[in-house]
Amino acid sequence: MSSVISQQSIGGEKPLDSISAHNEDQRISGSRPSTPPTMASEHLGMKEETRSSTEALNSAPPDDATTTAVAKRPYSSFSAKYKLLIVGIGSIAAVFSPISSNIFVPAIPTLAQAFHKSESDISQAVTVYLVFQAVTPSFFGSMSDSFGRRPLYIGTLIIYVGANIGLALMPTSAYWLLIVLRALQATGGSAVISIGFGCLTDVAEPRERGRYAAYFQLGAMAGPAFGPLLGGILTQGLGWRSIFWFLTIGTGVILVPLILFLPETLRSLVGDGSIPPPAFNASPLQLMRRRKMEKALSEKGEVGEEIERPPRKPYEPLSALTVLFIPEILLVFLWASLVYLEFYATLTVFSTALKDTYKLSEIKIGLCYLPSGVGTILAALINGRQIDYMYRKEERRVGGGFREKPDEFNIEWARLSCLIPFTLLFLISATAQGWCLEAKAPLAATLVVNFFVGLGSGTLGTVTVYGQDLVVGKGGAVSASFNLTRCIFGAIGTAVVQTMYKNLHAGWTFVLWTGLVIVFIPLPALVVKYGRGWRQARTAREQRKAKAKAEREVEKGLQKESAGEGVRS
Repeated sequence: MSSVISQQSIGGEKPLDSISAHNEDQRISGSRPSTPPTMASEHLGMKEETRSSTEALNSAPPDDATTTAVAKRPYSSFSAKYKLLIVGIGSIAAVFSPISSNIFVPAIPTLAQAFHKSESDISQAVTVYLVFQAVTPSFFGSMSDSFGRRPLYIGTLIIYVGANIGLALMPTSAYWLLIVLRALQATGGSAVISIGFGCLTDVAEPRERGRYAAYFQLGAMAGPAFGPLLGGILTQGLGWRSIFWFLTIGTGVILVPLILFLPETLRSLVGDGSIPPPAFNASPLQLMRRRKMEKALSEKGEVGEEIERPPRKPYEPLSALTVLFIPEILLVFLWASLVYLEFYATLTVFSTALKDTYKLSEIKIGLCYLPSGVGTILAALINGRQIDYMYRKEERRVGGGFREKPDEFNIEWARLSCLIPFTLLFLISATAQGWCLEAKAPLAATLVVNFFVGLGSGTLGTVTVYGQDLVVGKGGAVSASFNLTRCIFGAIGTAVVQTMYKNLHAGWTFVLWTGLVIVFIPLPALVVKYGRGWRQARTAREQRKAKAKAEREVEKGLQKESAGEGVRS
């Protein structure tokens, strides 16, 4: 696809026939795309009609556009405020994936009566959701790395809305429909986290990525904590169908600004954001401005210049799985998934333990999840600052960022050292919470410990940022691969934690989970010690393969040339 740019707007200079297709490393390191930022004002919300086309082309990037540390060129043409808008929309959309699992839990007894099934049968809908939540982002995240973030965002949320409407209207005589629609709900809702993380890596350079990742995670981490409260209130007040109407309305509210304002950010389509997106990926406001500009050019009798886009990245449906073949990423993701397993187990068994220990109602149980929710929000904000601080500290030590000096920059320590304080806090507080419940400690003490359980959850965002540092241009696939491992582990924890609680009680249940995490702490430790060497060896192998391939192609060319000369003679 191509976009039209006025010859006059090029300021009388030699027209640009095409945009050279830069490789991904050039784009990530902050290289400007070879087209002038003609349509950058579409992204930045500037009033194009008040400026001449020449001014639009020759305008400098915004003062608050982030720049790389070494090249001093903008990594992204989006302003800081616009990046906050992109991440903010993604953060709100990310609420729906985790909250859709937990908001359903308080309604299980009511649904069992309505469908004339056992609570165990209704709980299968939770398991089905977790399975599809693990698998489907692997495909949608990879698709967003190829076809663009914006179309996948809109498409998956529309699927999610349709599934919620179906769940709200389904007859109670069709248990099978409950299972099918829950699978469809997970298919549409779970992809938003991997797509959102992809948007984040598109617009935020590594040295500021932690802060934006923290803002994005506010939604993803708050969902599990606030879901049970909302589910309990809606079920008791308006009935179980109101849960799905609430999700439908909430998704509709976020879809409006997403459709109107969210720009395409995929760097293989729009570079640093200054290349106008294809019509399929453009927002309505961008299309209106573009048509207005084209109409003005047509009235002046001017001929536009065709801009050839860089080749679209091929769709790799299994890229989320291939990411896990990188040993550093696999080891870190597996260990972080164990932490997530224990975190999700605490959320799952907490309601049962509160009911058994303190005889609380459903709404009061939901309120008891609030301390953990506040803790997760603070954890995301604190950890985001910590991630950026450690990266910039290493950047100052070596005199450049990871992209500029990959052999000297210790990205493993800069990122994974951030796991230490949160891991210690989480393991201590999760174990203490188990014993508070078993010893029937005062409710206030249990809730204070529950706050620290949420505060210790800051490990999860760190490993995603580390994986996206290693795998350039596949932010969606990296996030989807971690989603795959952690959701599989979370499903295992959900399946067995209730049985463990009944047989071992809360104290020893979480002693065992904590012990399991401690046993596997050597996994991230190995990555910190050997990760850089593994990465350098892998790069050397790839260079040797590329060199051998180039030599074979040269040899084939010489053979063809010799054969042609023989025929002519």
